[in-house]
Amino acid sequence: MDADADEVIQLVVNVKPIAQPRHSVSTRGGFVKHYIPKTHPVHAYREAIVQAAKTIQPKGPIEGPVRLECVFCFKRSGRKRVGWRIARPDLDNLEKAVMDALTEAGIWLDDAQVAEKASGKVDGNSDCISIKIKRLGFDLPGR
Repeated sequence: MDADADEVIQLVVNVKPIAQPRHSVSTRGGFVKHYIPKTHPVHAYREAIVQAAKTIQPKGPIEGPVRLECVFCFKRSGRKRVGWRIARPDLDNLEKAVMDALTEAGIWLDDAQVAEKASGKVDGNSDCISIKIKRLGFDLPGR
């Protein structure tokens, strides 16, 4: 989708945020294989993001640089207050799982297109992820 620089794609996925784990390594059969175990919950998490992204029905993948904004909301437990979350999981691992899922969903061609990011983690009243994607325009002086 060769979107206008003003076009914004927004979605909210009602799922508990899960960080992209490190790959496991196997040398079975004499070859090194990097993988994430099939039982890891990140697979279902990423699939939920893929399915939600497909509902926005883009005209095709975004081309060019994009800005990605994510807010990862974790349901607070007990007496925790609503506000910024400073506990695990790490923000960069949460972002990676989302970017991989959006690539799989065909929102953009490759997550290398993410040229600018703004993300945050909060404790709130429910588990969810708010995602906003905007195509970036760039005007060079003298053009």
